Amino acid sequence: MRTFYVVHGVVQGVGYRAFVRSVAKRLGITGMVRNARDGSVHVLAEGNDLAVFEKEINVSTRYGPQVFNIEKHPDGDAKFPKGLKRYHDFVEEATVD
Repeated sequence: MRTFYVVHGVVQGVGYRAFVRSVAKRLGITGMVRNARDGSVHVLAEGNDLAVFEKEINVSTRYGPQVFNIEKHPDGDAKFPKGLKRYHDFVEEATVD
């Protein structure tokens, strides 16, 4: 299964991308995480434990990330971005427009 997430909240400048990467690596999820210019974080995840992954990245900490909402777009959904490559690991990418 392959899903694209748009994470809204206080998720930039608080270690959220590194947190998402560590969760993904622990669960054997491949894909990427990157900041978006609108203040959200984009996550592409592929693997068998996406329900667990989604639950674990939906965090709200007192002095760190605070996720308000996660948009979920499975592969094949109209809002799933075209042209996303496949990954063999989980990586952080540069900010996207």
